[in-house]
Amino acid sequence: MYVELKDINKTFGDYKASDHVSFGIEKGKLIGLLGPSGSGKTTLLHMILGYFDNYKGSIQIDGKELTEISSDSLHSLITIIQQNVFVFDDSIMKNVTMYKDFDNQRIDGAIMAAGLTQLVETKGSDYQCGENGKNLSGGEKQRVSIARAMLSNASILLADEATAALDTTNAQNVIRSILELKDMTRIVVTHSLNRQVLSQFDHIIVMKDGEIVDIGTF
Repeated sequence: MYVELKDINKTFGDYKASDHVSFGIEKGKLIGLLGPSGSGKTTLLHMILGYFDNYKGSIQIDGKELTEISSDSLHSLITIIQQNVFVFDDSIMKNVTMYKDFDNQRIDGAIMAAGLTQLVETKGSDYQCGENGKNLSGGEKQRVSIARAMLSNASILLADEATAALDTTNAQNVIRSILELKDMTRIVVTHSLNRQVLSQFDHIIVMKDGEIVDIGTF
């Protein structure tokens, strides 16, 4: 889905989280949102998720104003992968499906897209993840989150520092999994300055102090 932000201004007291921010994202594109902590990246994701309505400007999804979209419809359109993935003390399969019923073909597709196939084949779908996923690596927990996102059948994927706690190899693998989600419009917040990671984005938006200071490709 096409996402467009027009002249967005958002403040928290005297702090400007978004200062005249404008950009558009074409359907199916992968966008990197880059900048230091406090630059307003996460605030933008939260606005797209509908967490705030007291901003100035316009946020549209496929030409429809965000404020005119119901919460239920918005949550069916958008899914998010966050840095801290909550994993239940249960099987990989239960953590992927979040205790909902899906047909096996759809689950297999989500597991493959998230890069979890080898883990499931090696340890089994009933492998116990442990309390808060202690039996999984950071990269494996992120892939569980990606598989959940795939099963949601959302049109827009937001990833907020999904690779911040990972080493370079795992970060690249997670980004590669996100890159392969061709049917989703994807916005990825990252601190990474790794050439191999950034070169995979269709566009990169650089923010500082709530403003966009650069837009382009790597």
